[in-house]
Amino acid sequence: MEAILPYLINTLVGAGGGWLGNMLKKNGLGMVGNLIAGAAGGNILPLILNQFMNSGGTDGGFDWMGILVSLIGGTGGSLIGGMFKKA
Repeated sequence: MEAILPYLINTLVGAGGGWLGNMLKKNGLGMVGNLIAGAAGGNILPLILNQFMNSGGTDGGFDWMGILVSLIGGTGGSLIGGMFKKA
């Protein structure tokens, strides 16, 4: 359970970021599309950042920076997804 919990948190926070991205700029993905794009972005951005930075000190506890990165990733995933749909 501890192995999957960070991914579930990132998915939920990323989906919230996707919803926030839709509220900031209407991108035409629809509610489900924004949630999916946000959930993907909420998981992808933390993985990319972990490759470039050593996130020492995280022992599986609650991490505010991880939540913030997932929220930003979800918002970015929604906005980027909207750009590709319009292109």
